[in-house]
Amino acid sequence: MADNDVDSIIANLFTPDETNWTPSQKIPVILKEIEKAKAEMKVFLNNNDFDVAAVLKEGNELCAESQGLVQEMEACKQEIETVTMAEILKSIESHDLIAKELESVTFAYSIVNDIINCGKYLKEFEEGKEVQSFTRAVEAVYDLLMYIENPSEGFDQLEIYSNAKVTGQLILENIVRDLFLEWDRMVCFNSRTDDRNCTTVTITLTLNESLLSIDVLNALDKCKKLDERVDELAQFIMKEVLIPFMHEYCLTYSETDDVTVVTVSIEHKKDYVPTYEEVITNIRLFFHYLSQKLNVEFKRSTTLMSLIGRQLRDEFTEMIVKDVFIHTVPNNITDLQAYNSVTSVIHSFQQFLSSVYFYPEKGYSLLNYMNNIDYLFADRSSQYFLETARSIMLKDLSVSMSIGVEKIPEGGRLRRLSNGDYNEAVTILDTTMPNSLFYFPRCMISKTAQELLDLVYGLMEQAVQCTDVVCRKLYNTARLIFELYDAVVPYHHENFLLTIPQYVALFHNNCMYLAHNLQTLGDKWLNLMEGCEVSYAISFVDLVQKMRDLGYKYLTMQMQQQRKQILDNIRTSDLNCIVAKDVLNENAEAAVRQCLRQLQILKNVWIGVFPANVFTRLMATLVNMFLDELIHRVCTVEDISVEMATQLTDMYNLVVQKTPQLFHKPADVESHVQPWPKFKELIFVLGASLRDLESHWNDGTGPLAVHFKTEELRNLIKALFQNTQYRANFLSKIK
Repeated sequence: MADNDVDSIIANLFTPDETNWTPSQKIPVILKEIEKAKAEMKVFLNNNDFDVAAVLKEGNELCAESQGLVQEMEACKQEIETVTMAEILKSIESHDLIAKELESVTFAYSIVNDIINCGKYLKEFEEGKEVQSFTRAVEAVYDLLMYIENPSEGFDQLEIYSNAKVTGQLILENIVRDLFLEWDRMVCFNSRTDDRNCTTVTITLTLNESLLSIDVLNALDKCKKLDERVDELAQFIMKEVLIPFMHEYCLTYSETDDVTVVTVSIEHKKDYVPTYEEVITNIRLFFHYLSQKLNVEFKRSTTLMSLIGRQLRDEFTEMIVKDVFIHTVPNNITDLQAYNSVTSVIHSFQQFLSSVYFYPEKGYSLLNYMNNIDYLFADRSSQYFLETARSIMLKDLSVSMSIGVEKIPEGGRLRRLSNGDYNEAVTILDTTMPNSLFYFPRCMISKTAQELLDLVYGLMEQAVQCTDVVCRKLYNTARLIFELYDAVVPYHHENFLLTIPQYVALFHNNCMYLAHNLQTLGDKWLNLMEGCEVSYAISFVDLVQKMRDLGYKYLTMQMQQQRKQILDNIRTSDLNCIVAKDVLNENAEAAVRQCLRQLQILKNVWIGVFPANVFTRLMATLVNMFLDELIHRVCTVEDISVEMATQLTDMYNLVVQKTPQLFHKPADVESHVQPWPKFKELIFVLGASLRDLESHWNDGTGPLAVHFKTEELRNLIKALFQNTQYRANFLSKIK
């Protein structure tokens, strides 16, 4: 039967090709198949090993037995509901009563246990007190207070709880007070300043490796008061000892052989800066004394010295590097190359600090600043050169020296250097380039100007030997020096520059000399660098005109001051009111003589100081102005008496006599003083007759026509001569 396949049977009854069939046709076939299946089933059952009848009988027996069990369970259920549940309810009531009794017992036990423990801790405190152990006493009190912090229920409502808490606090306060007294006995420090402005710092240490000292330290540590006392000591050491070591003159010594008392004497000297060796020596000696007393190990790997180090090492490291070691960085390349001798001393000092447990073995370095040694060296060098330059600028300008060449050579510079062939552009440049670009004329300058220039040359020679970072910094420093000159010198020497002509002359020459060197300083810098490429432009040309303008500014101010003084002399005399007088007062001649004296003084202080051509131009400018003013005073007058004309002639002849002496060569007055011929012609007019004037006019071709304007000459003739027919005829000729 198991082999019968329903799908295959159906496939035999209904073939896919058969389409025209009816149910009546298939029913007999299906019935036949059913009968066949029944027969096969019967055969299958007959061949089976199971006894169906026996199985059916056994099933009926099991069914009857199950029914009996169900009945028994129903009986048990009835019994449980009537008897057992009553007993269970009674047991629950008993359990609740027992639980309440147990809770009451537990509550009483907890309170009693807390009371016993409080008593135990108080007993331990008394025992520690009897054996004079601060540590045991502190531990007992701390255990008591910590235990009281979490009391059991009900205990905190008892009076004994309050008493225990208050007692514990009082005991702890008394212990802490006693510990502080012991600490102050073992560690005492003070500072006092006497009338001589000297400070004496004294630190007295009686600590040792005795049980009492260790017990006090442990007890302070247990009650969390040791850090407070150590911090107080550390801050005192930092403020009163270590910081003065870095800035003052100090002496460290011990007054006793066992180093119980350490004394630091501080003498407050003005502007005193200790060397790094002095600082290291003082700190070494001081920490050596302290370590003999403070390196008592009161708990594992912990000493007072290490606690002080933990408090101070960060601040100490930062301060000693910033205030001491950075200043050891040299300001010149030679000392920088030998700087290893300094770093070895600092490294040895660091090892010493580790050996006395002020520093840990790892994690701290006093030489970290060496990571930026290039930048530090650049800053130090820059600061040194700027400070040196400023000190030079503050020196007296009147201390002078001669500089420059007497005569600038002729011919192009390139042709003088070589006879080689040049292209057209170079030839044009050579022929058009002024020689003054490469030569400075003979004059006087302040020695400070040359000192400043030498300083910049020294800076330049050092810069080209350094790294690019340092070179760039020093290049900017060189530029700053010249900008600093613009700011410092005029401000510091202002009074002299506004009142003393010689100062102005030297200052002007200084500016011109510095500007002259600034033109080629950049090229000299690049030549020293031997072709090294840089990422920035090296040039000082932009500062040239600024430096020249600075010299021009104060020279112009001085010239204006001299001009004003000359004009004031003339305008406060009778020369200012010729029209209202027939005869000039003596103050007119005095004013002229004063102006000549002023010009003579300028000559005395300027000649040889200014270059010859500059001196001539300056003197010619003032003389031009002076003569123009004298000419103007006469040419604008409507009436001049004979006596006044004579006076004017005498005074103006004095000017003609003295003026040529104001120049290097008397002939210079002819070529550089423009109104000089007119002035001499004016003197001639003041003393001449109309006939003489007519000959000098010479029908508009004579000297009068050359030097005087028509209106000026007509007005002058009208002022000097009476109105006659001859004068009228002569005036008619002047057109």
